[in-house]
Amino acid sequence: MARRINIGQIGNFCEGQMNQLVHAVVFETDAELKAQSPVDTGRFRASWVIGENATGNYDAGPQQAATGAYVGQTRPPKNPEPPLPAGINYRPGNERIGNTYSIHNSLPYAERLAYQNWSTQAAAGWVDIIARQMVNRVRQLADTIGRNE
Repeated sequence: MARRINIGQIGNFCEGQMNQLVHAVVFETDAELKAQSPVDTGRFRASWVIGENATGNYDAGPQQAATGAYVGQTRPPKNPEPPLPAGINYRPGNERIGNTYSIHNSLPYAERLAYQNWSTQAAAGWVDIIARQMVNRVRQLADTIGRNE
């Protein structure tokens, strides 16, 4: 059965639905980038940051010597998340339509890992592949929201 919405509430309803869509896409994109990140010491994976209407400022710390402990793993170990450091301007769960969200990695070698076959764990262009997958995911989620409400 179709949901009945008071005509005066249509704007609020639509905004709520779009906020849910934005939340899901930001969360899933961040999770996918981290899951697909090549791992040697874990610094690169830990340095992904989401910015809201600006870029965040985060570096996971100094480079450590490679141990090879995570080679071949596609998911990070299940350790508790550390508290958010200063310089991050994004709070998960507060995503709103009209804001711009950027997910980036500011490490000096991030571009080489993303686009230049610098790692045997990830092919060049893997970030762009995730971006294209997320465009399709937005369409899928929008369709689901439209059919369910």
